[in-house]
Amino acid sequence: MPLAEETPESAKMHWTRSFKAKAGPKYIQIADMISESIRSGILQHGDQVPPQRALAAHLGVDLTTITRAYTEARNRGLIASYSGRGSYVMGVSEPEQQASIDLTMNIPPQPANGSMADQVRSGIEQLLARNSIETLSPYQDEPVTRAVLQAAQGWLRPALGDLDTRDLLVCSGSQAAIFAILNAHARPGDTVLCDPLTYPGLLLAAEQLNLRLCAVASDEHGMRADALEQACQASGARLLYLNPTFHNPTAHTMPLGRRQEVAQIIQRSEITLIEDDPYRYLLDDAPAPIATLTRGVNTYYLASLSKCLWPSLRTAFVLPPRGDDGQRLQSRLRASSMGCSALLLALVEQWIRSGAAHQLVQEIQRESRARQQLARTLLSHPFQAHPTGLHLWLAMPAKWNQALFTQALSIEGVSVAGGHSFSVTPQVQDGVRISLGGASSQALLAQALRKVETLLNQERRGGSRAFV
Repeated sequence: MPLAEETPESAKMHWTRSFKAKAGPKYIQIADMISESIRSGILQHGDQVPPQRALAAHLGVDLTTITRAYTEARNRGLIASYSGRGSYVMGVSEPEQQASIDLTMNIPPQPANGSMADQVRSGIEQLLARNSIETLSPYQDEPVTRAVLQAAQGWLRPALGDLDTRDLLVCSGSQAAIFAILNAHARPGDTVLCDPLTYPGLLLAAEQLNLRLCAVASDEHGMRADALEQACQASGARLLYLNPTFHNPTAHTMPLGRRQEVAQIIQRSEITLIEDDPYRYLLDDAPAPIATLTRGVNTYYLASLSKCLWPSLRTAFVLPPRGDDGQRLQSRLRASSMGCSALLLALVEQWIRSGAAHQLVQEIQRESRARQQLARTLLSHPFQAHPTGLHLWLAMPAKWNQALFTQALSIEGVSVAGGHSFSVTPQVQDGVRISLGGASSQALLAQALRKVETLLNQERRGGSRAFV
């Protein structure tokens, strides 16, 4: 359909074109027009895109088509919409060059519309308006206030359902909880079961406590139940660590059937599970936590806010096993720190109660989805990821190994985490984890991913565990 006759208003829509037959739904074509115009430089960062009704009239389509197109463009991270102000271009035609881009740390990307800074600023202003500075200054009470506990219970209810959360603890991050649980349940020389590739924080904690990590065979669905049962019998281990939802680093999610098999083993054995679940709220399709399948028997459930909201909150919720009041764990936590910041706990409570936390999660999901789409567009080699996950796991092609690849990529100014940073055994799986939230913008992420793609296609050229 030809475009409507040009008017002063339609002159601002010079980036549009006629629809192409058999080129897909019109709303997708409109989103593609925006994307192409950003890449060509016709649309610049900060440009306002037309009001939906004006663009609908200009293109000769109904308003619903434009609404869907702008939603698609937001999901790709191309535009951001502000209530009462309209929608603006977030992408740029040529990314600003940066000396180095660090994609080693697993952190959530900042929402493209800048709402994180706004929420932090307004949240703290509201707290200071309602509370004296003295109220927000003391060390954490033991236990936390009832108001904070109720907010935490409400946050966890979608995941844990009717599981009893009366003994819920709040601590300064999952790393502190993992260290305290290991310290409470294991002695030097004891064995802890885990996946062959696992969270680097577990590797560090085990090393400090002189614990032996034993890798249990896994497949594309996570830890194998038969291998777990054999390891329980052969190792004498009393602790098991799992990150079953959007596994770090492989990005696999353990399906419900496998979780049920693992839960049965936990219930009939003497082993205690540490279920680390930091990514659940970024995935709308995550299966039920293993803790709900064991009904809390022999299971610690950990839910951090660092991966789904903001690392600076330094807040995690820990549900001890059923029948454990958490006092032993609380004493270990207090021995290593004086608890959470009163100011940050108050901000967490306010965000949860006001709905700001849920809104921020949705915006981080939107930005993560756009970055994962960018990776699918720019990387031709297969990788494992989730549409709204924070990272991807890229297996090395035959001509590369992860050590040489990470070194060569570092020379190009891009840092990623090699498989050795996550490996329990000397036999390292040949892959790298690329954390998409590390780049400050999609433009810089695209710059980094193009370097990854270029290097993957080149011939091979002749670390630390401080990642999260």
